[in-house]
Amino acid sequence: MKTVSSRAQKLIASPIRKFFPLAESARKKGVEVLKLNIGDPDLMPPQALFRTLAKLAKLSNFNYAPSSGIELCVSAWQKYYQKLGLKFEKENIIPTVGASEAIQFALWALADPGDEIIVFEPLFTNYKALAALLDVKLRPVTLKLKDNFQLPGAKEIVRLITKKTKAILIINPDNPTGKVWQPREIKEVIDIARKYNLAIIADETYREINFIGQTKSILSYNGAKERTILIDSLSKRFTIPGMRTGVIATTNAEWSQTILKIAMARLSAPTIGQLVTAALLGNARKYTDEIRIEYKKRSAVVQTELKKISGITINQPQGAFYQVVGLPVKDAEDFIRFMLTEFSHRKKTVWVSPMADFYITPGLGKNEIRLAYVLESKKLREAVEILGRGLVAYQKTFKHLNI
Repeated sequence: MKTVSSRAQKLIASPIRKFFPLAESARKKGVEVLKLNIGDPDLMPPQALFRTLAKLAKLSNFNYAPSSGIELCVSAWQKYYQKLGLKFEKENIIPTVGASEAIQFALWALADPGDEIIVFEPLFTNYKALAALLDVKLRPVTLKLKDNFQLPGAKEIVRLITKKTKAILIINPDNPTGKVWQPREIKEVIDIARKYNLAIIADETYREINFIGQTKSILSYNGAKERTILIDSLSKRFTIPGMRTGVIATTNAEWSQTILKIAMARLSAPTIGQLVTAALLGNARKYTDEIRIEYKKRSAVVQTELKKISGITINQPQGAFYQVVGLPVKDAEDFIRFMLTEFSHRKKTVWVSPMADFYITPGLGKNEIRLAYVLESKKLREAVEILGRGLVAYQKTFKHLNI
């Protein structure tokens, strides 16, 4: 008897999490694992979080929130966006269970099984997983490490458009590459979406973490407003990924109504998360300015240390807190296993993520890794040094040499 659905069989294990058993095994052997694999930073959240949680502890119950969101939470998002020059009515904004649920809602609202979304690879792996579960096809435009992940040209997007194409996705700043989209690139995407009557899904989860100046929302550009679904989250903005608080917003009335019906089907986003959102968003800028400076410093540390490692290829991240590294090996996953099972330096090793599963096109990213700036600078410096030492040790085993 068939016991697993075809959709579920399409899923892959998360490249960010699948080496957890090996990391745990190393830890039990007394090896400290410096975790650069997941975007789960070591920074303290704002103090307002703890004051809010203390107040919530005194509540007698936690009722269901409305599917459309708690008024305080929705108003907080509305005011936050107003400060960015973006105008949303309250009915345009629906709180979600992190950005992941917002992604799911956007795909559900825009695409039927068999429809297509144009994306830029490498991309955040949850898009691949959720699209597979919904039987939506992602059509990739490949951005290359050697080109610092810049858009190769509008024609690379246009050639992928078919009768089944429903939308174009932009993640800005980008996970996993740290790319910040240039105005020229964003305008090209908007022009294509207008010409071919496509929606735009704009994931701006890392908006404030930008090393070259404040990221301008795509909704600020002419021609984007009525065709864009915005995905956002508090996870990285306030270092509270475990709170699972996000939002989906669009000024397109038909899409808003559709998304609300989808939200009703899952009841509501968590009450606690929404009340925390209301408390934190009002004074977002002070905290996000501080963490932006910290991540920029960490990025510089990583860049400096990586340049000491022979034979690798790196990009120059401009935002978020990720770094892609091309290794002189055939299989980055094999190297990661080696680091977690066979190598340590002073009883320490490093856990990073393999990049292949961040791509859609088979064969790409096989020799690339992603590391996250989720440790303070001293530990980051040490981690990159260990990574380099591990690479040398790995290459000395001739069967692994890329020759």
